[in-house]
Amino acid sequence: MRNAGQTEALAAPGEPPQSSNCLAPFPALDGDQQRRLAFMLREYFPSVWRVGRRKGLTSAQAEENAQEAFALAAGRLDRIQAGRERAFLLGVALRLASNERRRSSIRMERGELSQDQLLAKDEGPLAEEVLERKQQRELLDRILRSMTSELSEVLMLYEIEDLTMLEIAVALDIPEGTAASRLRRARAEFGRKFRQLSARPARRWEEP
Repeated sequence: MRNAGQTEALAAPGEPPQSSNCLAPFPALDGDQQRRLAFMLREYFPSVWRVGRRKGLTSAQAEENAQEAFALAAGRLDRIQAGRERAFLLGVALRLASNERRRSSIRMERGELSQDQLLAKDEGPLAEEVLERKQQRELLDRILRSMTSELSEVLMLYEIEDLTMLEIAVALDIPEGTAASRLRRARAEFGRKFRQLSARPARRWEEP
């Protein structure tokens, strides 16, 4: 069973944009397609944005990532099964975010990022500056980013976005049994790393 407190703690830092102007680059759609896409934007944009943030993108990058995911979905509406729109969007957003992270790593290795880009920091609400919450989120992000993508993605989709095993399988294009197996492994690894890392400060305080 999912733990509500854990799910809240795992939520991405900052708040998703309340609206997006990502309708502009979309292809021409008929009336039914426009209504379906508007529903998808209204219901799922925050989730798609959060996936990008949890994958390590800045708030602005996460919004661009979400816009691109919706743009791709707009061109494939006829092929997205009714009821599986969210799974499709989150799967696309995860792949796009992973690609962006790889590109950024390559650019950093080549020295192609400016100092401003390297030092860029998102602005957030005042609550984000509360030390305890900030440290907790940094710890959770550290654990998730230390895990392999195949494990962290399943964990995020299930624990944070409340997708079912079937929806996760659709989003990641894997068998449902594989999704369930990855979730079990991800939970075990997350729990082990969380206990290890959260115990370290206590040990330091105990040192003479």
